[in-house]
Amino acid sequence: MHEYSLAQGLLGSLLDYLREHPVPGKVKKVHVQKGELVVLSEWALKEAFSILSAGTELSGAELVIENIPVRVRCPSCGYEGDARYLVEEGWHMAIPILSCPQCSLPAEVISGKELAIVGLGVEETPAEAKS
Repeated sequence: MHEYSLAQGLLGSLLDYLREHPVPGKVKKVHVQKGELVVLSEWALKEAFSILSAGTELSGAELVIENIPVRVRCPSCGYEGDARYLVEEGWHMAIPILSCPQCSLPAEVISGKELAIVGLGVEETPAEAKS
């Protein structure tokens, strides 16, 4: 289950970050951007994160996933923008086509492959509870 190893990597990076940059309260949300080309079960990633974070300062934090669409750049004609999608009746999802929508030559992916932590939601500890 590769979601488990991804959650382990996210958690390790966050714990390292929090050791160097303590936050003034409890982390309630971890905001992650996931590119459309990253194949994983969001449910499994959230469950793995929840299990692995138990007993750490991130225990109980919700993993919030923002999906990032595929964008391409064509080195031949200069197009930069959204990818085209192949949609077939009965399929559960649309498949991005990684060729240029204008000239049909191979295009470079400029977004849609990322899995990155982009922010934390922190519930500040009241001043009287800090003392």
